[in-house]
Amino acid sequence: MSAREEIAEAASSSFTGVVCTPYYTQVTNPGSGFVRLERIDFPNRFGGVAHWNVVVVLPQDLAAAEAYLEEIVPGLLTALEPHLAVTSVAPQRMEFPDVGVLPCVFINGHREADH
Repeated sequence: MSAREEIAEAASSSFTGVVCTPYYTQVTNPGSGFVRLERIDFPNRFGGVAHWNVVVVLPQDLAAAEAYLEEIVPGLLTALEPHLAVTSVAPQRMEFPDVGVLPCVFINGHREADH
C-alpha cells in the first residue's frame, strides 16, 4: 500500500462521516476528503521527506465549519499519527472546479518518501 493510500485509509477510519480518497475527487459534502502531495524535500543523498496534506471539506456556513472542525480534528490526528507526523491543522478555503470556493481543513504532515 502506498503512503497516499495509507494516509487516506487512516483519515477515513478517524470519524464517522469522514471519507478520504487517495486522490482528488469532486465530492464536496462535509467530511469528504482527499490526500495531496505538497512537496518532497531531499535533505540528503539517502532519501527524501514527503510532505502531505489531508484536505477535508467543511460545512459552508462558517460557524458550522468551525464546530465541525473542532469535532473531527482530534480523531483525525489520532488516526493519522502512525502514518504521518502532523505539523499543522489549518482551516482554509479551496476552489473546486465545478462548485466554487468551499471551507476546508488542511492537515499537513510529513514522513519518509516512498521510492
